[in-house]
This record gives sequence, C-alpha cells and structure tokens, in this order.
Amino acid sequence: MEQSVRLAVPAVLGSFSRTALVSLKGGAARAEEAIAALPQNEHGGAGQVMDGNAMVIVSGPDGRICEVSEKFLHAIGYPSAALIGMAAERIYADEDGRLHDEIRETTGRGRIWSGAPQLRAADGRLLATRCIIIPVRDPDGRNRRNVAIHLEVTGTRLTQMEHMIASAFNKMREAVYVVDAATQTLCFMNDFALQEQGWCLGEIATRTMSDTNYMAEQEVIDALFRMVESDGKGSALFQSEHGARTCEAQAYAITTETGEHRILLILRDISQQAKAERDRKELLSVITHELRTPLTSIKGALELLKAGAVGALSEQAHSLVTIAANNSERMLGLIRDILDMEEIGQDSFEIESEPVDLSALVRNAIEAHRGYGAHLGVSFVDGGTMPGVIAQAEPVRLAQVLSNLLSNAAKVTAPGGKIEIWARREQGCGVIYVRDHGPGIPLQLRDKLFSRFTKSEAPNRSRVSGSGLGLSIVKTIIDKLDGEITFSTETGKGTTFRVALPL
Repeated sequence: MEQSVRLAVPAVLGSFSRTALVSLKGGAARAEEAIAALPQNEHGGAGQVMDGNAMVIVSGPDGRICEVSEKFLHAIGYPSAALIGMAAERIYADEDGRLHDEIRETTGRGRIWSGAPQLRAADGRLLATRCIIIPVRDPDGRNRRNVAIHLEVTGTRLTQMEHMIASAFNKMREAVYVVDAATQTLCFMNDFALQEQGWCLGEIATRTMSDTNYMAEQEVIDALFRMVESDGKGSALFQSEHGARTCEAQAYAITTETGEHRILLILRDISQQAKAERDRKELLSVITHELRTPLTSIKGALELLKAGAVGALSEQAHSLVTIAANNSERMLGLIRDILDMEEIGQDSFEIESEPVDLSALVRNAIEAHRGYGAHLGVSFVDGGTMPGVIAQAEPVRLAQVLSNLLSNAAKVTAPGGKIEIWARREQGCGVIYVRDHGPGIPLQLRDKLFSRFTKSEAPNRSRVSGSGLGLSIVKTIIDKLDGEITFSTETGKGTTFRVALPL
C-alpha cells in the first residue's frame, strides 16, 4: 500500500555546508520510518518522492541502480534503460573515488550519508545537488538497498530540501538538536526531543543544552563539541541525568547560509543495547572459560581411552567412547564457531588484504582435507585450476572459508563421491569454485542460507551435524574482503559455491 507524505520544515537548519545524519540500527522498518516521504511499493522500492523537485535513485546491495525516478532521468538526460544496472558511483563526478569510498563506508555501517555531490549528466554537464543517502537494512543487519534523494541547489529547491531533511528528523525516534556552536543555545529540536524534555515549541529559543536532562556529564558534551570544532564530527557515550540511561551522541558541524556555525546533535538511548552487550560479553566469557576448557580436557581424556592408554577396551566400550569423543568434538566446533562469529561480526574487526595465490591455496586446501575426506569416504579433486591466479585476500581467513565450504560439501556427498575445487580469473576477479554432487539445497533454505543457525531439517541430507554458523561466518569474511559469494544448486544434482575476490 502506498504512503504519501509531503515534507515540510523549519528554515532554522539553514544551508548545510557539511552535514551527516543519524545512525539507524533498527533495520528496514526504522529506516523507512525516517524517510516516510518515500512511498513504498510492493517490491520495497522508493517510488517517487511526493515533492516534485526530488530526484531519487535506489541501488541494491551490489551498488548497482535498480530504480530511478522520472525527475532524476529528466535532470541528467539518461534513459531508464541506460541507468538500470549501472554502478551508482558512475553518476557522480568523483574522479579519485573518495566520494564513493565515503558513501560506501557510511552506509555500510547503517548510517545516513549526506553531502553535496555533483551529478554527471549525459551531455557532460555537472549538476550541483544536495543529497541524502539512506541505507535500508534487513533483519540480519545487511544492507538491502540504498535510497538516494537529490535536489538541485537553486534557491527554492534548496529550501525544499531543508524542509525534507527536517521533516525526516521529526519522523525519527532519536532526539535531534541543532545547537549554536558558540553558546550552546538551542536552535531546533525535533518532535521526539521536545516530547522527551516535556517542552513546547516556543521554549526552544530560551533553552541551552545544559537545560536538558542529558547533562549529567556536561564535560563529555563539551569534549564532544570541541571534537566537532576540530574534526567536523564526533561521537560519545555518556550517562544521562541520575545515571538512569546510557546515551549515544553523534554530532556534526553544519553552517547556515549566513555563515553561522551550528552543531547537529543526535542523541539516542542505548540502555537496552548496553545491557545486551554486557550480557553478551558475560556469556562469551562463560562459553570460553566454563565450557571450552573442560570440554577440551574431556575430549583429550576420551581420545586417550580410545588409544588404549589405560588398556584395551571392549568393542562395546570403544563404541561408547567414540560416540562421546565425537559429540565432544561437535560441541567444541560449535563453541569455536560462536566465538569466531562474534569476533568477525564486530564493526571494529578488519581484515588486511594482500596478494594471495589462489591456485596454491586450492592445492593446499585439497591436501589439508584429504584425511577428512577419507574418513567420510569422499575425495577432493582439482576441477581445473588456472596457474598463477592472484587476488587480494587474507590467506588464513580465506583458507578458513575454503575449509568450511569443503567440509560442508563432504558432509552431503555420498561415500565414493568427489568434491571439485578450482580457481580461475573471471571478469576482473579471482574466483574459486567448490562443487559437490549431493542432494542440493532445499528450496526453503536458499534465501536464508547465509543467515546464522540455518540448518537443514531434511532427513539424511547431511551425515555429519554442523552448528549452522559456518556459512554465516564465510559470508562475513568474504564481505570483509570486499568479495562476493554466491551459489547455484539443483535438487538431486548438487551445489556449486562461487567466491569472487578483487584482483
């Protein structure tokens, strides 16, 4: 069902010479709530902004344009067919790639990007615009699309853009303030901030930041404002009045048309998230110290029993010890996967890429998994690797990816079967393929295959149980390497995974 919201707003925000907006971490619903001016259609697209002067493009998770408003097409002179499928960064005048990198980094973290990019028209003209780019995320936190709203910078249109931004502020569930940088006098508060403070609109001009109930740690706010003054932006965590809440602050420098310096301040109550983070760390500590360590000791003792360290075991006793040892290894594998997923899933976790010989990595992976394959009665073979395929990756993490894909393939391959792995150069990428000839991926799992704890419940699909975290870990690693992982599958014939990495 379409929604129609016409944006309207205070001129007090002025003309932004440097602006960035709020972090939206509640998934697609909250992002769309913040841009209620965009009618949503049944495909989740942006539709057309009701303001006739708005130009909208929507790009998918691969960065390619999938929807374009008529106003945008008219402004830059391209037909729709020429833009659909084009990499979104190509429409901007961005010779050194810095703008693209900034947008990608900001939206990749779930934050709205805003700025004044120039659009490159079909006839070579450069169009000055004001722009906000809103990332819309799925429930797993992955970017589903980016919605970019542009307005040409001409008097009336600029005012309309300001109206649009301020209206978006009023749709948000975070407190938004615009503050005089010199005096900390309030210039603007969104509806949520007014309601939170219990103030009316007419009180704004008589208030300063020190009047709000966020000021239990005034020194933190002062330090944040100094950071904005020097760097143009800043962030901080602090306790609100009486320590009742944990708050996150994001602040950005903005400038009015008359040259007055303002600070855009977004405050968000993250008390529940902070508690959840404390609980998460406590759980990880329990997993590490109270589960992994004793399980490792138990498994070691069971392996000694199997090896006859205390004498020969009867056939029945040996069978029971083997079952216990296998279950211990399975539990240790689950613990390793959980800890690994938590580590690489953090925003702060980064992987440093370097040139890696994919051909050599494939050979090493085949050799390393030979014993595992023999245990399951399957073999790993080279499916036709090109020599000297070099790509940008991190060898240890990429080996982890291949290990997961190969072990998964072995689990679903019947005894006597083969798993193929090979590397080659394709379309400017280094690509690794892993192919099994198992039953294929069930239809109901294909859309969520890379989500956490996705496991098949189909009987006899896999002879070895897994944690359901492996492919989620694989996807996260490949994303961190700026690569792409996809798959093709056919019921009863098997599955092929394709890992593409930049050269």
